[in-house]
Amino acid sequence: MRLRVDLDQQESIELNPAAAARLNVQWERGYDLEVGRVRLPGREAPVRMRIAGGLIPTQVSEHGRDCCVGSDGAIGPDLLPYAIVRWRNPSAPSPAMPLTLPVETNSETGLSVSAGVAGVRLRFAFTLPRSVATASAGARLARLWGGSWAGPPGRIPLAFGTARPARAMVFVRPDRLAGFRFDRMMVRTGDFEGQEKLPEDRALPGELVVRKGLPPQHGWAAVTIGADRLARCAEIVYRAAPRSLTLDCAFDVP
Repeated sequence: MRLRVDLDQQESIELNPAAAARLNVQWERGYDLEVGRVRLPGREAPVRMRIAGGLIPTQVSEHGRDCCVGSDGAIGPDLLPYAIVRWRNPSAPSPAMPLTLPVETNSETGLSVSAGVAGVRLRFAFTLPRSVATASAGARLARLWGGSWAGPPGRIPLAFGTARPARAMVFVRPDRLAGFRFDRMMVRTGDFEGQEKLPEDRALPGELVVRKGLPPQHGWAAVTIGADRLARCAEIVYRAAPRSLTLDCAFDVP
């Protein structure tokens, strides 16, 4: 198997369906994956992974859709038998002072760091073209930073080939997340809002506003920092004990 090492990968090795079909293992019902309101049923199996000259017990999962282009699947750095994992980008601009952040792990959401802002968590995804906030995180940042909508609603590509409703939000009092300044951000308008409320557009005189009724979804205040910011990083270093992430990036390059 050829696996991509992803910071946003969860507790198991995620495989493309074709790669999973090559394994002679006993599959059983696994956890369902939520990509916003899109639920992907999954299956999983225990395996032994031979890596770095040793056998490591772990598990693999697949969710009926390709997770990865150019590899058989994805693995998180926590499942590797290495104290330090580095990602290097020789084409990145000259970095500034490195920033080191403590990392926490969660069985449902994987690795994340605190944004230091209104309880928002930060995740990092090299394959996500644009940084994006869940509805809950967008609502909290809007209150704190003075956020309002900019432009029409659209859709943004996410994991497993899914696309979800999203819209650009601009801030009158912008600040930084993981060292990067955000004057604007895409917000997933229909995903993980919980009890939070996103800003509303002002209705024009004589305009009728119709809202689609959706069942409530649990809140998850998270911002995923994507390639629009991570491409500025000459090196990203994950340390397993204690868990930390060091970003050596040109934070202020537009």
